[in-house]
Amino acid sequence: MSRRADVIVIGGGPMGALAARCAAEAGASTLLLERRIEKTASSSCAGLVSPRTLPLLGASARSVLRSIRAVDAFGPGGRKVQLRSEDVKALVLDRESLEEELLNRAERAGVEIRPDTTAKKIRSGCVECRSSGREATFDAGMIIVATGPSAPVVHASELPVPPRLLPSAQATIEDTSGLNENGDCVSICVGADVAPGFFAWSVPAEPGALRIGLAVREGENAVESLGRLLKARHPSAKVLHHAGGQIVVGPVHDPVRSGILLVGDAAGHVKPLSGGGLYFGGICARIAGRMAAEAVRMGRTHATDLAEYPERCDRAIGRELRFGLAARALLDSLSDPRLGEAMAALDHPDLLAFLAEIGDIDRLREIPKALLKKRRMWRRLLPFLGLLDTLLASDGTDSAVAPSLTDFL
Repeated sequence: MSRRADVIVIGGGPMGALAARCAAEAGASTLLLERRIEKTASSSCAGLVSPRTLPLLGASARSVLRSIRAVDAFGPGGRKVQLRSEDVKALVLDRESLEEELLNRAERAGVEIRPDTTAKKIRSGCVECRSSGREATFDAGMIIVATGPSAPVVHASELPVPPRLLPSAQATIEDTSGLNENGDCVSICVGADVAPGFFAWSVPAEPGALRIGLAVREGENAVESLGRLLKARHPSAKVLHHAGGQIVVGPVHDPVRSGILLVGDAAGHVKPLSGGGLYFGGICARIAGRMAAEAVRMGRTHATDLAEYPERCDRAIGRELRFGLAARALLDSLSDPRLGEAMAALDHPDLLAFLAEIGDIDRLREIPKALLKKRRMWRRLLPFLGLLDTLLASDGTDSAVAPSLTDFL
């Protein structure tokens, strides 16, 4: 079996469906290869996104389960702080519904979707596959890889992988604790005894259900950590669904090969602090789809012709990505006692109210800058002077925070 298309997209998740749709809308004949037979999602994604994410993806609100206005943060030793806003700060999505809608929109844009098709290897201008039980080769002017970072085709084709992959696990459980009752608050928990190297989360999902998950540093066992967490916090809850995966921390060095673009998790287009990939990935999937169509139309598909792709992605998400990496490195360096001290310093009504007001899960690098403009907060910031300097410097801001605050005080 053989087939040719201008653009082939490997992977039918949200990033693959969006990239394929953008390529088709730009005039390219587009083929999407998806290993699953049905349009069902199987992911450890918590489904928590900002309100601006759905318009970015070109999706309706039909997949929205919850509107989130608050977060409870639990530190080592059980200290709790809450941020609560009058505004909707995040949405909880039904990932299966979202993926189905995005794939349907791609089909309406002219994308041909081939389910039950597993990409085995990418060679120059073609993808070797197993499709509906038969060997197949699909030829293309451009190939977009929108798989997970550890997909066999990535390794078989000697494509780059992100620098860090953290094991993650998630369970959807029956809510027997009442945490789901209001449905507008998520919780996170940090500490080496719960989620060493990352954090655990609890997200209200469908009525009567919670998504409980975590990620851990390399070398730790996420499934075992999740099992301990469920036993300690939800011992009698019925587990409705299990999922596992990896959280990407950091972009690949170069997401381009001749005739190939990497996008989404495969390229490391993921928030280093939270592991969320739909917003960063959606921005870059649009870029990838349009560039792939343009490259085929212009006959410019060599790696040197595609060098603008990572540059466009960097202009769109680079500063926020670098801030997130700096913040992740700082958090990784803090011991549990230091984390506890940081949460204690944050636990002040005025500071928490201000953070809840300005907090934006897509634009976290704006928080330190906003804090520096609030002089009445500066005394509360004293424990964080060195951290603020490091974070502001991560995106090129000339900060000199410590001298300016110390002189004022």
